[in-house]
Amino acid sequence: MEQTWDLDSIYAGGPAAAAFSDPLRAAMSRVAELCRRADALPTEPEPALFGQLLLDLEGLSPALEQLGSFAGCHASADSTSVEAQRAEALVTDLGARAARAWVVPSARLAFMSDESFRALTAEPALAHMVTMLEEKRAERRFRLPEGEDALATELARDGVLAWGQLYDVATGGLTTTVDRGRGPETLSASQTFNLFFDEDAGVRRRGFDAWTQAWQGVAPTCATILTHITGARQTLNDRRGIKPMDEWLFGARITEATLHAMMDAARAAGPMLHRYLAAKARFLGVPKLDWCDIHAPIGKGDGKIAYADAQSFVLDQFRSFSPAMERFAARAFDGRWVETEDRPGKRGGGFCTGFPLRKESRIFMTWGDSMKSVSTLAHELGHAFHAEVLFREPPARQRLPMTLAETASTFGEIIVREAAMARAKEPAVRLRLLDEELTTALAFLVNVPARVDIEQSFYRQRRDGPLDPGALSASTEAILRSWYGESVGEVDRLFWCNKLHFFIGGLAFYNFPYTFGYLFSSLVYAQLRPLGPQGEAAWERLLARTGSESAEKIAKEELGLDLEDPATWLPGVRRLEPMLADYLAATGGYPGVTESAWACYLRLCPGPDG
Repeated sequence: MEQTWDLDSIYAGGPAAAAFSDPLRAAMSRVAELCRRADALPTEPEPALFGQLLLDLEGLSPALEQLGSFAGCHASADSTSVEAQRAEALVTDLGARAARAWVVPSARLAFMSDESFRALTAEPALAHMVTMLEEKRAERRFRLPEGEDALATELARDGVLAWGQLYDVATGGLTTTVDRGRGPETLSASQTFNLFFDEDAGVRRRGFDAWTQAWQGVAPTCATILTHITGARQTLNDRRGIKPMDEWLFGARITEATLHAMMDAARAAGPMLHRYLAAKARFLGVPKLDWCDIHAPIGKGDGKIAYADAQSFVLDQFRSFSPAMERFAARAFDGRWVETEDRPGKRGGGFCTGFPLRKESRIFMTWGDSMKSVSTLAHELGHAFHAEVLFREPPARQRLPMTLAETASTFGEIIVREAAMARAKEPAVRLRLLDEELTTALAFLVNVPARVDIEQSFYRQRRDGPLDPGALSASTEAILRSWYGESVGEVDRLFWCNKLHFFIGGLAFYNFPYTFGYLFSSLVYAQLRPLGPQGEAAWERLLARTGSESAEKIAKEELGLDLEDPATWLPGVRRLEPMLADYLAATGGYPGVTESAWACYLRLCPGPDG
């Protein structure tokens, strides 16, 4: 089976060829022109004139996304390519300039009179954009005066975005020296982290010690970077009169009440997951799991899985729910949309990215011959199918927030993991799958919520001055222990430093959407999966709405769920109960003491009567 993707059908010849550089130059000119037109807008622009500018800005978006996806794909497939890195940098800069083109139009939408806004939204050509325009108008609480907003946007290129790039430079070449049983070896940071998944406890411990030592060396630099990323955001937030998470919740299209309800449900899962960790420690013969032991593999893998066999398995499982998803996945395989080859020079991780002008996607991963790789493949194909549905909508209705972006991907992953569990007959293989399922739940319901608290702590500490590495490590340890409880021994005190998500210049709180996606997709799965192919229309209708509407509205109208009610989220937690019972039985634990998620919630979040 072909394990390399086809990018030449997008732009032939790669990022240095004219097929790519010509449209890139055209986009640069287009952005410059739109900036000039935007800056010339009067305070109360004439509806037809303003409407045409908005349509032209909308039309620019697919071209920019396609250029960015192409450059990113080439840079990921060959991390040594100078041409790809240059293309990626050029497109990133172009994106920042395009954001500048939106500053004045966004200000006009926010502060124009109600009468002018009604006249604008009455323009027939803008009918598909009304929801987006209303959202832009609601952004007024996050806006500075127009001149300050434009200046802040421009300064971000050499401000928070530059600090984020410095983090990449300062940590990108980080190496360690570790003995994996073959003598000392020099490993990259990502290779060292992968040792946490090794079956040998000694290798895991040596990897963690080397990991900690390496990050201690750059901790002062990382604290300085974090000081200025946090400080810049805090200055803007103070000017706007908003809290640190307000803007990001708005962009995620969820309310603060929904966030709190979801976090309450995550805390309710804590006692169950603490029992899981205690059972795993007993099975491994240690009093408690240290940080480097949490991902230790137990049980037995079900042998090497060939990529061709994985394709067939995914197609079979997709067909059981949605023939449209099966047909789509087959088209992706036949069209060579998926890059899976295991070779030197590729970046780590996996992703799905869209080419909206072609109405196609591309998936990047490295095949590992395991069920984990099968799950990753299904996950990324879910993203691609989600994009396929949204490509039918105009660009203004394709603005997918991170919270809802994981709906189809996690759905696809659940389908194949459930099927793998059902067909696992050997106890040791089933134990491995159960452990992976519960480790995934631990990540989304304990680790990610802890990241929310850690990031919020940055803002509190920044009020007292520059961030101090020692204080950051102390607060990080306290927060991790508050979420992991007594079930873990040593934790990663430098988590604030080595978690890339905290250092993304253009996006704060890159954490809570993962927990949202994990639980929300479980709720969607519980309602639609039993319907099988009969639920296909409802499934695609729900996905189509995610590009323009709030999570609360979609959940209420499509599923009858109130996301601001903590009880709504509990079924996503309860699905873990039978898995935990099976796990405790398989590891010699005590399945009879499993406390229900609802009982956990009532104990942790009592009502007005106590």
